[in-house]
Amino acid sequence: MVMIIELSAEETKRRFGVAIPIRNFPYQLNHREENNVKLVMEYIGIAYSPEENKGANSVKHLCDRGNTFEAVSTFPKAHTAEEYAEEHAKVMASLTDLHIMRFDIVSAKEDFVTIRYTATGTHRGAPHNGIEATGKRAEWTAAGNFIIDEHTGKIKHWWKDWDKMRMWKQLGWVKPPDAEFL
Repeated sequence: MVMIIELSAEETKRRFGVAIPIRNFPYQLNHREENNVKLVMEYIGIAYSPEENKGANSVKHLCDRGNTFEAVSTFPKAHTAEEYAEEHAKVMASLTDLHIMRFDIVSAKEDFVTIRYTATGTHRGAPHNGIEATGKRAEWTAAGNFIIDEHTGKIKHWWKDWDKMRMWKQLGWVKPPDAEFL
């Protein structure tokens, strides 16, 4: 039986370098799993930082050569973890205060790391798909599943799922505004 604990922002910062609380975390990880979580947290810390994410080169050192990224419904132009950082930088240009509020769950088993998080942001920046800043705030969830290359210790593959429609509706990015998605 796996014991689940909660980590405060301070504990997560000390252990993984990112000051974001984790609500559900396995009590024990082996050394390899601990390093893999640290790698994913470093990537997320950069990719979600308006100051640090300057596009693909910001995260290149964390990504395996030939890595892949899949999120067809949310980032169809991104096919690598570096391309995701590039596309995400564009979202952050619109949501200048975008940040992860908490990790709802972080787990690791061998070379597999999974995360689910809750994020927030306000459209105060650049236009998004031609929509000028709405001043509206949104809160949404997303999840990522990562495979870390056992030889290089870098991100080999990443699948991302994102509650994009919830976010877009709250921000006023869905046209018409009363559209429903089933």
